[in-house]
Amino acid sequence: MQCPLCNGPAEIVFRRCGQPGSVHMPPGQTVELAIAGCRDCGFFWNVDAFADPVAFTALLAPAYRAYNLLDNDLHGFPLVDERTRTAKGFLDAHCHWPALSYVVEVGSNRGDFLAYLKQCHAHLQLLGVESSPLSLVGVPTLFNDVHDIHFSPSFDLVIARQVLEHMADPLRFLLHLASFVREGGWLLIEVPVLENELAEGVDPWVVEHVGHYSARALEVLGQRAGLTLVAVEDSYQFSALFRRAPHPGPLFTGISNARWEQVRAFLAGVEEQQARWREWAEQGGAICFYGASNVYLAISAALRQAWGEDFWRDCRLTLVDDSPSRHAEEVGGLRVQSLESYAPEGKTLYVVCAMYQYHRQKMVPRVLARMGPEDRLSAMWTPLPR
Repeated sequence: MQCPLCNGPAEIVFRRCGQPGSVHMPPGQTVELAIAGCRDCGFFWNVDAFADPVAFTALLAPAYRAYNLLDNDLHGFPLVDERTRTAKGFLDAHCHWPALSYVVEVGSNRGDFLAYLKQCHAHLQLLGVESSPLSLVGVPTLFNDVHDIHFSPSFDLVIARQVLEHMADPLRFLLHLASFVREGGWLLIEVPVLENELAEGVDPWVVEHVGHYSARALEVLGQRAGLTLVAVEDSYQFSALFRRAPHPGPLFTGISNARWEQVRAFLAGVEEQQARWREWAEQGGAICFYGASNVYLAISAALRQAWGEDFWRDCRLTLVDDSPSRHAEEVGGLRVQSLESYAPEGKTLYVVCAMYQYHRQKMVPRVLARMGPEDRLSAMWTPLPR
């Protein structure tokens, strides 16, 4: 097997059967998830998605049409959080804002990040591109698949935050974005940091995230798209700044084994937690998953595969979520209810299912406030102290 980015040697890391595709897909629709990794550039990817990008994109198209990253009932506009400030700070360190005028963000959602940039730099001319037909946006926005939109190379800055990891044909995507950038202009790409997710116990193997990038993998992809990687920052999210301009040489020449070792350690830790949670359930303990998210789907799929469907069905399982729009829906085989309405009988293991740190920081205290002396708490696969 060869890496689809650098053609280096690659191998299958693990397989997971019967994983639901997305919380936005019909109940009962599942896929097989096979993750491979490259020894040379450190790229990890969904094998089936990259083998047939067209079919995979069609599979997830209904989910993306229903996608709403930020719940308007829970988040005021514009949302300015640590990730937003970090991304802008990264741009501040490398871009001269008075020289930038025209900015487009692909996958802009409600336009929160663009609105924040406008607050700081009033002269900017902004445009969002969003594939989901959202009910609320705060900046001028084109609703369409970006591949069906064609601009001249006139933008000073193109932004794609938390988008590239969803692309089963990343080279096509980056080539298309590069065509928007004027000569000497900038392209900001932001993706999750696999190492950070693994360290926090987040299950990163959600079906919607088909690519897990290292700095070297991003550099190789950028080079193939005619872009030069000029800076990276990976404190929480991975920010990579490219430019349509020549550069004297590569920033990264290889990948260490640390990423591979961390993936292996994470998978071993997952197996250990699966065994502990099974013992908890065998002793009559309930399990309450908090967050009707794709993380929940990934965790529940791993548990079903490890435990078997018969044992899973016999467990005392509950799924709760803060979003009123989710209540009474069926997600991953469980009916969603509010955390407040959950009335446990006996000891409960609460599992917080949230990919983003700022969500978990709000959710964990809510669980702690209602826990009994025998209850336990875990953030994804990571046990938390009382």
